[in-house]
Amino acid sequence: MIGEIIVVGDLKLRGDAAMDEYNRLGERMYDIVSRLPGFVSVKSFKAEDGEELTLFRFASEEALEAWRNHPDHVETMKRGHAEFYASGFLQICKVIREVGPFEHS
Repeated sequence: MIGEIIVVGDLKLRGDAAMDEYNRLGERMYDIVSRLPGFVSVKSFKAEDGEELTLFRFASEEALEAWRNHPDHVETMKRGHAEFYASGFLQICKVIREVGPFEHS
């Protein structure tokens, strides 16, 4: 969708990250974001070399900002940097052109 916002996340976990707590927080964050107006989807992909990317899709910049500034998300991001992530980056992209969908027979 033209104007849609895509967030590409490449976050590397620490070797000693408490995975049970990390997964619990991830489920809680998904429960919150999936109910926000303008949230479209989130999907994670893992490459053969081990790199893992997560793609978040939002209908608009306003929808992304609502998520970015949600108090529970802000607090969880702080915990993520303090307890779980060794490194990473986020790229915020805006869809400027769309081609498809395609159907081949």
